[in-house]
Amino acid sequence: MARKDTFFLRTNLTTSGTSYVSDNIDISAYTDPARGKVLVVDRAWVSFGTDGGGPIAPADIGGSAMTRSVGVQACSEKQTTLVDLNNNSLFLETSLYASLAAANIFSMINEVSAMNPYDTEAGFIVPTDAIHCAIDCGSAFAAEIDVGFCFEVHTEKLSLQRIQELLVSLTAN
Repeated sequence: MARKDTFFLRTNLTTSGTSYVSDNIDISAYTDPARGKVLVVDRAWVSFGTDGGGPIAPADIGGSAMTRSVGVQACSEKQTTLVDLNNNSLFLETSLYASLAAANIFSMINEVSAMNPYDTEAGFIVPTDAIHCAIDCGSAFAAEIDVGFCFEVHTEKLSLQRIQELLVSLTAN
């Protein structure tokens, strides 16, 4: 159930061959980390489609007997590549695998895990001024793929207990 004071932030990224593609959602207008006012991500979702606005189709794979994949992440710190789960800034991660078998059998798997969709009771505290969204393809799709990010967020003035929780989450590995 949504809180009364939540709002939504969205962005969209389009694949570019096999390049790492990223964008930052500037949240500095909502936060003042030095004074304890932070943004908290309550829920996050990722969606996949084509840059033409429709669903991913067999023609987007590139041909028969091919497999394509795209990795997706959202972090509270800027990155230059997809990061592992031991990176404390990572709070959303998923992958999409699509293949077209030799017999023109089309299949897609959207990895569903505890990190997509991301849904939490206490929220993920973003102690920075941006949410960093990124995608990276293992091999290029025939048509570029759009990845949409949607975040349900709220702002919060951190209590001493929440500051301690943040410090533990940032340093624990």
